[in-house]
Amino acid sequence: MKRTSTLSLLLAIAATALLSSSRTRPTVPAQEPTEKPNILLIITDQQHAGMLSCAGNPNLSTPALDGLAKGGVRFTNAYVTNPVCGPSRISMFTGRMPGSFGMFHNAAKPTIPLGARAKSLGRLIKAAGYDTFYGGKADMSAALAPLASGFDQHFKSSRETLPKACIRFIERERTAPFFAVASFINPHDICFADQARENLIHDERTPIAELYRRARKLPLDQLPPLPSNYAIPEGEPSAVGANLGTTTVTPSRLMRESYGERDWRMYRWMYCRLTERVDQHIGEILDALERNGLEEETLVVFTSDHGDMDASHHLPSKAHFYEESAGVPFILRMTGTLPAGVVNESSLVSTGLDLLPTLCEFAGVAIPDGLLGRSLRTVAEGGRDTPERAFVVTENHTGRMLRTSEYKYCLFIEGEERESLFDMKSDRGELVNLARNSDYASVLDEHRMLLRGWIEESGDSTALKFAIEPDND
Repeated sequence: MKRTSTLSLLLAIAATALLSSSRTRPTVPAQEPTEKPNILLIITDQQHAGMLSCAGNPNLSTPALDGLAKGGVRFTNAYVTNPVCGPSRISMFTGRMPGSFGMFHNAAKPTIPLGARAKSLGRLIKAAGYDTFYGGKADMSAALAPLASGFDQHFKSSRETLPKACIRFIERERTAPFFAVASFINPHDICFADQARENLIHDERTPIAELYRRARKLPLDQLPPLPSNYAIPEGEPSAVGANLGTTTVTPSRLMRESYGERDWRMYRWMYCRLTERVDQHIGEILDALERNGLEEETLVVFTSDHGDMDASHHLPSKAHFYEESAGVPFILRMTGTLPAGVVNESSLVSTGLDLLPTLCEFAGVAIPDGLLGRSLRTVAEGGRDTPERAFVVTENHTGRMLRTSEYKYCLFIEGEERESLFDMKSDRGELVNLARNSDYASVLDEHRMLLRGWIEESGDSTALKFAIEPDND
């Protein structure tokens, strides 16, 4: 029988308690480094963790990001706090769960308290003496707009002209270190794939329209195959289907019902090409660092605000707790400081909670009190996760996801079957829901208990209303 021992549960709870106690310690100013490193934060939009050739994806080529990973540390278990743009980005720049601001989906209007604004990422790094630049997509509340939150300059284009603007900033003569954000829109244009299919895009310059025309001409054997987890999972909670759109830019329900094999394979081909384009743009900036001899002086961080379902489970787009939507790339590189070519497959990363503390530690900035995340510098430097993080949590308007080292537990607000449980060691594709398998009853109970503890620790009053109590049998 597949049951987790009481000892393992106690260890998980102990690890969680230890992490919690570390969050309540008084703030201790970070050790000031002899010289503060430059920081380059690169964010793409809608790129799941598998959309890198170095991650074993044979359907695309990402030499720039592969080179970044080869020179640094790539985390394979990194998750967003919310799998859509606005909430995820607000979280990354505040270090807080987006739901704490009332931000569970893109249409929400969050309230950002003055304390969170004052200790947002841009303001913290700016106060540490950095020259600051924000290039590209922001997509956060007005209170966190770049020019209102510590950035000296905001270059608004998120496409082809962004690399040159970022390079101009990097190459300026200066006496202070720099903090540059390069936030690219793509491969987000995959959201418009169905509009291209329906001939609803009339701007000939739109990349997705051009890509769709090219994809239509390709023989089937030149398109990526269907993903191995193309099937709809056994026992999928009804909330997944109930929350699919029909009139949205990406009509997920209609696509799930009507797309055939060729449609999905064309979708996947276009997604690959969009990712390759943004990789080229990232490569321009990374080349500039090398050309100017700045690689050893610059911490480079790469991630994405969320992923894309990429035809897994007959789904496009985002907003799901499945791996392709909630899991993103996360790479740290600082030549000569961090080890090179490391693939960390054990540590659980919360990009929204951990990014701010990590950058603060590298910049010699005191990490604000009360944050639920942690700095990843020690983990990146030594490859060890001590104490081991017990879980990370992702939220949205449909429910909550809790990912432990072995399992993923999802709890939805509505529906007959509100829970899913996947064995992430043997079923990474999330094809078999174990929530109603009696052999996993104790595992399900443990994850219910861990989610309950998180709800209480994080003050998630919304989830308190729909959480399921452990059976304790």
